[in-house]
Amino acid sequence: MARSQDIIVEKDDVDCRLSTWITRNNKRLNFNSVNTLCRKGLVRVNGLKTKASYRLVIGDVVSIPNILLNIAHNGPMPKIDPKVSKVLEESIIFKDKYLLALNKPEGLASQGGSSQGSRHIDAYKSTLQFGAKDVPRLIHRLDKDTSGVLLLARDIKTANAFASLFKEKLVDKIYWALVEGVPKKEKGILESYIGKADVWKPTMDTRANGQKENRWDKENKKKALTYYKLIEKIGSQYSWLQLKPATGRTHQLRIQCAELGNPIIGDRKYKSGNDKNSKDLPYALKKLFLHARGLTFIHPVSKETIKIEAELPTHMNSVWKHFGWKV
Repeated sequence: MARSQDIIVEKDDVDCRLSTWITRNNKRLNFNSVNTLCRKGLVRVNGLKTKASYRLVIGDVVSIPNILLNIAHNGPMPKIDPKVSKVLEESIIFKDKYLLALNKPEGLASQGGSSQGSRHIDAYKSTLQFGAKDVPRLIHRLDKDTSGVLLLARDIKTANAFASLFKEKLVDKIYWALVEGVPKKEKGILESYIGKADVWKPTMDTRANGQKENRWDKENKKKALTYYKLIEKIGSQYSWLQLKPATGRTHQLRIQCAELGNPIIGDRKYKSGNDKNSKDLPYALKKLFLHARGLTFIHPVSKETIKIEAELPTHMNSVWKHFGWKV
């Protein structure tokens, strides 16, 4: 079992107070318990004892012992499912002394939340240790319902190196999505401003109609930028899009595809109504058709160009074959 839960601080959380950030991400811990844990050095940032008042910096690695999370919750230690462990081991698509890459299954969260229990990759890190000195650390995250390439660093030095690569936009990310309809332009740039309200209480009506946001909106939201390209289409019903995000906002691709007027199939949060053409597909549309297809970067140690690609999950592969689309 993993000894601690390690979370990489992303851009949206920069300058947030450590105690506030922890209670926001771990509902089982309250403000007073977090202050006590920090004072005793049980919660650490980049391996160091840190005050609860510390302001987070992008790339910081916050470590919270799993046993403390459960004590704080006054509940039993979560059980590790051997079937999940096996699935994760079989999902490894790249491994060297410094890195692990998984083809993350859809439906499995990257990190824990108030309703996840132990069913998330962060709780199974020790099963991916393979004799290394340290338990691997998540370098970035994917949404629970998004499949595809997920990187873990096998030591803190590598984790910090990748935090810098992501910060400097030196990691090339490619996603594939099946969307409703066909974009008016075959390729283009999706540019918008996304705030927390867009993620937790999305209202796509006005934005889908192309109405511009006012100055106040932009000042209280963060810019999101994505490059898209049409790869294939089925009449006017469906499109296979390649998406290359230049920023990493929460639910960025899902929100921007909906803004484009081409919501991702299976995404019930950022579109209204049911999928219109579900009878045309061989697979139930309850699953999200968004896949992190590949990552390309310069290896921080070997300095070689590394390109990692993940095969499509079953539900997407079934539809691709049905349409005659070749990967």
